[in-house]
Amino acid sequence: MTLTHPDARSWAEARSASETPRLGLLEAVACQAHPEVVATFGRDGAAIAELLGRRTPSRVRRALTGIAVALAIAALIAPVAGVSVLGAESYLIDRIPAETSVPIAAVCFVVAALVLLVTGVLWVRSGARWSGMVCGIGAVSALCGLFSSISMPTVSGRDGYDLSTIMQIPVWATLVLGLVLTVATARRYRVRDPEPEIAPLTPTTMSERLVAERAARSIPEVERAAILADRDDALRILAGRGLLDEATVTRALAAPLGTLFVLDERATDG
Repeated sequence: MTLTHPDARSWAEARSASETPRLGLLEAVACQAHPEVVATFGRDGAAIAELLGRRTPSRVRRALTGIAVALAIAALIAPVAGVSVLGAESYLIDRIPAETSVPIAAVCFVVAALVLLVTGVLWVRSGARWSGMVCGIGAVSALCGLFSSISMPTVSGRDGYDLSTIMQIPVWATLVLGLVLTVATARRYRVRDPEPEIAPLTPTTMSERLVAERAARSIPEVERAAILADRDDALRILAGRGLLDEATVTRALAAPLGTLFVLDERATDG
């Protein structure tokens, strides 16, 4: 994965005049072609290295994700469409006869029931933790199933349509599965994903500074010189915009590559 800014210069130019730039982050951006080196640049470097280490999803994975999103949207629409087609009658829309609306509604509820079943299985396999989205899908589906279980016989009787039990089974299944999913997720309201542990902030030690400096020296000399020039130009850009004072810029320009994060922590301590 790549960062938004390809080099430290563009990063420095994009800084807002209201923020205090972090020098360790600047140097991490400059060295982004070497995540293993960036990882030694303090907390900011470790965060950037983790970001750089994330793989960009493949085309197949992106396509599958798109299909999954499309199916999820269709799944939410299906029960609503099913109950709507049975009651579609207004000044703008002519009443749909039962011989057309009932089969369409039945197909919509078949889709809704199948999706509820799959959603429930995936929810259980993922740990059965509280999910507002899963609970909402269940509740909406159950309400649509309840309304349609009443309106489907009513519409059929009004139009003299011979309503078979097969047409009603998907509606009943959606009602039951939606209700079960809603109750099940609601009972797991207190079961949440664990909060991430935040490590306490600790001052940088001399050994950590030396590790970072040595890691930066492992970059090939020609490339290291280009990275250092990019870093120093970015520092001058920040100084020219008034985001760094002269004393800080002087110390930063004199610091070996890979050690600017130490200046950040000294500034915080001060």
